[in-house]
Amino acid sequence: MSAETIAVITTVLNERDSICVLLDAFLAQTRQPDEIVVVDGGSTDGTVDLLKTYAQAHPILKLHVEPGVNIARGRNIAIHRSNCSIVAVTDGGCRPEPNWLEELVNPLLVNSDYDAVTGERRIIGANRFEEFAGLLSTSVNPATESERMFHGRNSAFRKMVWTRVGGYPEWLYTAEDTLFSLRAKALGCRVALAEKAVVSWRPRPNLRKLCKQYYLYGRGTGRIGSADIRTITYHLRNHALWILPLLLTPVYPWFFLVAAGILAFIFFTLVKPVLVSVRLRTKTSGSSLYVPIIVMIRSLANNVGQLLGDRDYRLTEPFRVNLNLYLSGKWQMSPDKFDL
Repeated sequence: MSAETIAVITTVLNERDSICVLLDAFLAQTRQPDEIVVVDGGSTDGTVDLLKTYAQAHPILKLHVEPGVNIARGRNIAIHRSNCSIVAVTDGGCRPEPNWLEELVNPLLVNSDYDAVTGERRIIGANRFEEFAGLLSTSVNPATESERMFHGRNSAFRKMVWTRVGGYPEWLYTAEDTLFSLRAKALGCRVALAEKAVVSWRPRPNLRKLCKQYYLYGRGTGRIGSADIRTITYHLRNHALWILPLLLTPVYPWFFLVAAGILAFIFFTLVKPVLVSVRLRTKTSGSSLYVPIIVMIRSLANNVGQLLGDRDYRLTEPFRVNLNLYLSGKWQMSPDKFDL
């Protein structure tokens, strides 16, 4: 156990309002990391100045400014430049609890059979919209290890896992951590669950940003070849069947009844089961208003994203070729800018 060293890595971009919260949380951990490696993707809001101030005061913090890199590339750079055997990952905008790192890495320290760990996520909503948005964006970690994944917001793994997988897939803007986890598990990586390793995060604050989030998640899913076209077509057809009649209502008023009928069908088949589940998980009032709106936005945006992502996968050669190379173990990380 004493031979293991731990690096905390994160990538940030224009996080001036939240970066101090994240760094202070790292420095207040009950188990201090041996390194904190931050890759900034080219912030223009003063984030870099704050990071430099922290780096000067705390030698364990290593800052690398790499304008234009995406999350996957930033993580690869951070991990390559760390000198530790265990890597803990979280994102900008998050707030790890004081015992987060200690609880997260403990399964790797006490059981050599585990190669990765996933922690728990907690919602910090500034209002009821954010609370419900976070609740509907957060999945429950599966109890069975075979179904368990480890994602970028709250995970740890042995650095040798990263080496064997070939790093995070740098051609992806989203779903990069999903593909990384899938590839690691395909190579035999066992994933532990650390229920007391908690990271808090604030959901998207409005419908526009929430819609963009679900769209990008969906597009990433499509680009890794995981889109279910039959399901996507089913949901998009249903949305078209209420949107088009609603648009025609000013000309043909009776079309409103058609739109209302389709919306009722969608409510009972798609929204109501989610609403019942949410009411069992929280006592916060307002679920009847916020949940239907968020579920409908999530369904429409995510399915459009998956459809376009699947088109990228099928028709844009780099996505398909890179995915096949990655899954076969033949994809290579770009070495430029790895070494200082």
